[in-house]
Amino acid sequence: TFDGTKYPNEIDVRKVINIEVVKQNRATERAKVDADFGAITALYREDHLPTLEPSTKQTNAYLLRRYVEPRFESVPIRNVTPLAVITWLKELPLAPSTKAAIRSLLSQCFELAALHDYTPATERNPMSLVRIKGSSKRQKKVAQLTIAQFRMLIESLPEPINIMALVAGSLGLRISELVALKWTDIDLAERTISIERKYTHGALGRTKTAASEAKLPLDDGLLSILECWKPKTNGSEWLFPSPRTGGPRSAAMLRQKGLKPIARELGLGDVGFHALRHACRSWLSSGGAAVGTQKDLLRHSDISTTMNVYGHALSEDMRRAHEELAAKLLG
Repeated sequence: TFDGTKYPNEIDVRKVINIEVVKQNRATERAKVDADFGAITALYREDHLPTLEPSTKQTNAYLLRRYVEPRFESVPIRNVTPLAVITWLKELPLAPSTKAAIRSLLSQCFELAALHDYTPATERNPMSLVRIKGSSKRQKKVAQLTIAQFRMLIESLPEPINIMALVAGSLGLRISELVALKWTDIDLAERTISIERKYTHGALGRTKTAASEAKLPLDDGLLSILECWKPKTNGSEWLFPSPRTGGPRSAAMLRQKGLKPIARELGLGDVGFHALRHACRSWLSSGGAAVGTQKDLLRHSDISTTMNVYGHALSEDMRRAHEELAAKLLG
């Protein structure tokens, strides 16, 4: 307190106050520098986790709880080094793709640490030095299907899984997109179907990428099958409503209790809906469809191309390729 004796003038008081503020700021900075990594994982749970898609949110929350926090929660941030992370990941009996997901999660944590001044924002994210060997390689080989095998599968599947497999196989849809289709997505006049959403982990959301949201051609034969199926949905807004809930069907149930058991009984291997997407691309290629047309039909994102896939025009090549494939699949 300025009493006129210890500090004879106001300038001295201001100097003392400024010195104290600097000391407090330095103490705060030291506290952040010395903080444990648990402070960052807490920020991640509060700031980043709620912004993720339901499936990613569930996966990352599990990885955080099961692996990251038990190992690093009580470790000072400065000690969570690339070498420490690499050594730890080598010891984990996990697939490379799971290790890559953990590395990505840690990278996001360090971005939050820089944003909240726990680490210098100008420094390189230490997780950029962590490499996971084999993370981009598919761990499980996708089952290959010929058109004859596919038609045999369709004849053996119960309704409406057979119709769903036909739609997926002829259009290359992801299962999350297939179960989220509504009748309003079909344009009878244009003979098209719009892919506008996905359904995963009990929640509707946007498609996987911007390129995935697109309008696709719909073959007359496939359209006729869907029109015959529609009255059996009892006025539902969904193409394939769940008989239990009336909403979208569970992708896991369709795979585990629908498509896969029948495929195994037929000796076709481990055939899921994703295998149908791969098969669609193979069939289009063997039918002579141009690579660009295949890309448009399957709605793949490719940063190396100058083509703006999102909102692209429906080309005649796309319709021709789809109708040729649909004719083979429908027989």
